[in-house]
Amino acid sequence: MTTTADAPAAHPTPPTPDHISRLRVPPLDELSTPGVRGFFARQQREEGLTSNWFRALSLNEGDLERLNAYLLPLLGTDGRGGLSSREREVIATVVSGENRCAYCHTNHANKLGKVAGDWSFGQRVAIDHHQVAELTERERALADLAIAVNNDAQSIREADFDRLRELGLDDHQILEGI
Repeated sequence: MTTTADAPAAHPTPPTPDHISRLRVPPLDELSTPGVRGFFARQQREEGLTSNWFRALSLNEGDLERLNAYLLPLLGTDGRGGLSSREREVIATVVSGENRCAYCHTNHANKLGKVAGDWSFGQRVAIDHHQVAELTERERALADLAIAVNNDAQSIREADFDRLRELGLDDHQILEGI
């Protein structure tokens, strides 16, 4: 006689747009922190949606505010004169792919397409940036550096930094790329 394992218990409430977590995620109109409410309002206005990942984190609004205070300036342009939005999204897209984070990879590829004004550009960079002719040499060098930092920082040589400087990047911009 063969015994079989019972089927795994069904998820008590299947995920839906209104039910994204087994934890109680507060509805947007119940959020108490002005910064968090403003963040979701901007995201809805600019992206046409609110990210499930951020929505799930809104259970602890203070933590979400601290994360956004750190993360968003890294990915946005805030007038500090560093890398462009497109360069930052190229880096985020290729690193997310290297880390095999489907959620981040998809979001950054879509954001890159939006920043570039060409959805397919973001998708092609997400698949293999080496095959995308429209990448500038500077973007390609930044993507290569980011992948090296991510996968094998010991492989980076002075020549890699020289290449970036020859392409017009200063040390501040190189640090942003890292």
